[in-house]
Amino acid sequence: GDARVTLTEKTQRAQMEWRQGRAGQMRLREQLKEPSLAGWQRRKIELKLKLGADGWEPEKKIATSSMEKIRLLNSEFPKEWTIKHLSEQFKISQESVRRILKSKFQSSEEHTEQREHQRKLKIRAFKRSEKDGSK
Repeated sequence: GDARVTLTEKTQRAQMEWRQGRAGQMRLREQLKEPSLAGWQRRKIELKLKLGADGWEPEKKIATSSMEKIRLLNSEFPKEWTIKHLSEQFKISQESVRRILKSKFQSSEEHTEQREHQRKLKIRAFKRSEKDGSK
């Protein structure tokens, strides 16, 4: 027999979004073929294709102190501590390292002290709970 499948409204909407997404990707791929594109424009399109609609959402987030180390190593020894080497050592993506180096964000001393204070409180609470649990 000729069995027809009826899709729910949600499934139909998802299929339509998927088709539109594919069309958008195809348009971006066509733009990449344009020879007059500047390097930054090409990179922006490539990132859109790679990251999709959700944008930048790193798999692994690192501590502010690690970000500062990355910046320091790269500024002091740029030939040794390349983006590739830093990404291998800190076990994060090259894109993450590139964004960290590009970023000029510096947290205020007050904010840093507050974070350090919170960290110490958590350590004390953990040690206290560990001591209570071992009795």
